[in-house]
Amino acid sequence: MKLKNTPALESSRVRGDVKKLVAQIARMDAKKVKESASIRDDLGIDSLAAMEILASIEKRLGILIDEARAFDVVTVKDLIDLVIQYLKKKRRPLN
Repeated sequence: MKLKNTPALESSRVRGDVKKLVAQIARMDAKKVKESASIRDDLGIDSLAAMEILASIEKRLGILIDEARAFDVVTVKDLIDLVIQYLKKKRRPLN
């Protein structure tokens, strides 16, 4: 039996992927990356490493995130929400 890609399942995958990529750059266990964590203050990720995270996400998920929008990201949850928003735009049919 094949699982359908429901929005909840897809959202869960995106959360896991983003947390893994953040953990990789922060050199920590993905299980310790909390959505409420501040990317800069709690995880110690500087602006260069943040751009590396964005580039990794874009490559892995096939999206392009506007860098100006990325500057509004403070927490891991903010980043996850932004990625999900861009994925929804990508899948929206053209009129």
